[in-house]
Order: sequence, then structure tokens, then C-alpha cells
Amino acid sequence: MTVAVVLSLMAAVCFGTASVLQHQGANRVRRRFPLNPGLLVAVARQRLWLLGILAEVTAVALHMVAVNLGALSVVQPLLTIGLVVALPIQAALGLPVRKRGLLGAGLTVGGLAIFLVVQPTVESRDPQSIGEWLPGLILVAFVASVALSVALTNSDRVRALGLGATAGSVFALSAALVKTWGEILGAGGLPALATSWELWTALSAGLVGALLSQAAFQCGPLGGPLAAMMVVDPVIGVSVGAIVFGESFATGVLAIAQAAGLVITVGGVWLLATGERRSAGADRASGNALADQELQPGGRNPRT
Repeated sequence: MTVAVVLSLMAAVCFGTASVLQHQGANRVRRRFPLNPGLLVAVARQRLWLLGILAEVTAVALHMVAVNLGALSVVQPLLTIGLVVALPIQAALGLPVRKRGLLGAGLTVGGLAIFLVVQPTVESRDPQSIGEWLPGLILVAFVASVALSVALTNSDRVRALGLGATAGSVFALSAALVKTWGEILGAGGLPALATSWELWTALSAGLVGALLSQAAFQCGPLGGPLAAMMVVDPVIGVSVGAIVFGESFATGVLAIAQAAGLVITVGGVWLLATGERRSAGADRASGNALADQELQPGGRNPRT
């Protein structure tokens, strides 16, 4: 378990770095309506975004090993350390990070730390059929659908939070599916993994999560959508760990402590969502103008 914790922390640092770089890259291209695949094509031409992808690939590799060595209820919450890493990197790049945002980051991570400390750790069992996965898949689909509905019926800050929460739920599902790859490889080797639904569903979820996260990054400052991802991912991860892998929830007094941790975390997310603003109104005007071009046939923009 110690190895899983160390790998999770290393993955969190890489994820935090990747988020900052991808946020910068996403805001250097034309703003598109959420879920437009053209966004991924556009950002792929940005050097900063590609550096972010390199950091993310490293993070994913570390994360894959960690989830196969440790419980989801431990590994997923540790990824929130990426939020603490991301904001100082953002400041080092000369981007404004208000004290309110830093306080929000501290509350978010502190609340999830409480959640993690009181979470009982047990050995995970391996789900043997799609039927055992079904309750977890329904949970993820429900959370993702609600969050996406909120995103698509709102704009700017609320949309960023909704898209971030949707991405977090999808990434959590991908991580849960990756956790089964080791068992599949051990039982049937590469042919068994290559023909498994767990492999292709995890890869598809990862791709959808990447598109959602880039759309979230285009909607406003980094803190809000990143916090939403960092909160929803471990909560879904712990829930799927309990429902699908047989990992235990806290009970009694510990359950109250977990609830308190989540309340603190929600407060941190709210501070992050409201504590960072664009440095000038021109940014918003520019973003709106670029979004308008998306709706106009033949509209051109040099920043593609």
C-alpha cells in the first residue's frame, strides 16, 4: 500500500502540472461549444498543451500502477494533491492566484484529507461479470448526466464547474476499469485484455474526459473546474470501490467525520469557483467573440 501511496502522490504532481499547461493551451484557441471534437484538434497545435499531455501521460502511467496496487478509496483521494500543485505553478507562470483561491485549495484538500483518513481500507475483490459492474456504471451515468445538464444549461463559471464535475466522474470510471487490467492480464495475457470491454470502455472514458476537461478549462479560471474534477473523482472512486470492488464505507462516528470532510470540501470548491477572476474584461469579450465565430459559417480565427 505504501508504494501505491507514493505513486499516487507522484501522479498527482504530474496531473496538477498537466492541468495548468492544458488550461493555458485551451485558452489560446478559439472557444468552442462544449463537446465539440474540434477543440482537441485545435489544442493539439499548441506547444504548451502538448507539454501538458506529456505530463498527463506520465501521470496516467503512474496512476495505472497505483490503482492496481492499492484500493480506489485510497488512490483516488490522493490525486487531489494535484490541486495544491496546480495553483502555485499557475502563479509561477505569472497568472493571478488570489488568496481566496489559495484558501479554497487548502479547504478542498483538507476536507478530502479528512475523508481519506477515516476511510477504512480493505482488500479489493475483483468483479467477475458485467452484472457486478452495473450499479457502479449506473451511478457514474447518473452523476455525469446531472453535471452535464447543469453545464449545458448555464454559462461561464457554472458551466466550468459542471463540465469539470462531469470529467471527474468519467475519469473515476476510467480509473476503476483500469484497476481490473492487472487481473485480466494475469488470467489471460494480452489477448484477453485486448478483447475485454474493460479496456475499450476505459480508453473511451479517458478520451471523453479529456474533451470535457478542455471544454471546462475554456470556460474560466483554472481553480473552479479543476476543483470540481478533484472533488467528484475521489467521491465517485470511493463509491465505485465500495459498490463494485467490495471496499468498505466508514460507519458511525467516522461516517459523520467523512460527511464533515465533504462539507469542508464543498466550501473549498465554492471559494475556488468564485475566488479567481479573469484579469481583465477584455478576456471575456474576446472569449464571447470567439464563441460567436463558432456559430457563423465560414468564420475564421487565426488562433486555431
